[in-house]
Amino acid sequence: MIETLFLLAVTIITAFLAISSRNIVYSVVFLLCMNASLGILYYIMGAPMVSLFQLAIFAGAMVVFFVITVMLTKSGEMKPLEGGDDAVE
Repeated sequence: MIETLFLLAVTIITAFLAISSRNIVYSVVFLLCMNASLGILYYIMGAPMVSLFQLAIFAGAMVVFFVITVMLTKSGEMKPLEGGDDAVE
């Protein structure tokens, strides 16, 4: 019971950190941690196949997402738009 609550807290905290992070690399690392802890939670609850899908498919998708975003951005830092037509580069 304690490990389930701990993993649930890790999942919620890393999901929030992935949303609020300004650095793309940190955001993807937090998403990977969230998916891993969610997969472990599925395994603890008795759904090993769902756990396997969670770890293999979604974690793999996060790695592909990371590669594409790093290739498409100049740096790993996300900056807010300042408004106006010249905000899009």
